[in-house]
Amino acid sequence: MLKVIGAGLTRTGTHSLRSALEMLGLKAIHFDTQRLNDVLDGSDRAPDFRRYDDVDAVCDLPTAAFFNELMDAYPGSKVILTVRDQNGWWESVEEHFTRNPVGNEERLLFRLYRKFGIPLREPEIDTFRRHLRQHVYGSATPQEFLYKKRFSEHNELVLATVPSERLLVMDITAGDGWEKLCPFIGAQAPDKPFPHEGAPTPAANDHRPGMFSRAAIF
Repeated sequence: MLKVIGAGLTRTGTHSLRSALEMLGLKAIHFDTQRLNDVLDGSDRAPDFRRYDDVDAVCDLPTAAFFNELMDAYPGSKVILTVRDQNGWWESVEEHFTRNPVGNEERLLFRLYRKFGIPLREPEIDTFRRHLRQHVYGSATPQEFLYKKRFSEHNELVLATVPSERLLVMDITAGDGWEKLCPFIGAQAPDKPFPHEGAPTPAANDHRPGMFSRAAIF
């Protein structure tokens, strides 16, 4: 049964949070590329968000964008909002999305290939990223003003919506770690440093359906 909902947007320490939760024995999904696709592409008009009974935690997008729906689907869950300085977040997002582009150049390339009858199919992960970024930020390509606006609005919405007893705010980039996380979820801090990890490069990322990392259960 889902216990922890990571409500922080991409590049706010979500990968570190997932690793920390795994170190505490939770089974977690980070950057779910499969289970909410019907919501992102609009094909499911009345989605049931009770889709994570087999895991303990979800982090990063797209689940962070649906924290309210997941809270309703799992009333016993708690929410962790990972935050960071807005300018630092934007610089990280811009660099990260440049390595994983989904935007005008790609769409133009596909139009040209179709025009000349050259078979070309957009990779599923690119379709997913395009739908996701459009839904969350209003643009598939990074736009500083728009992205920063959506970043602030999302964090403000989480703070205004989630009951205080169910919410933990963490700035992992500023050093928040076990001392905040463990009391919140009722776990004992391990005798290991809190993980501080960047997201894997695209080549290292595994986007197989339903992939999650299983940690040893303490």
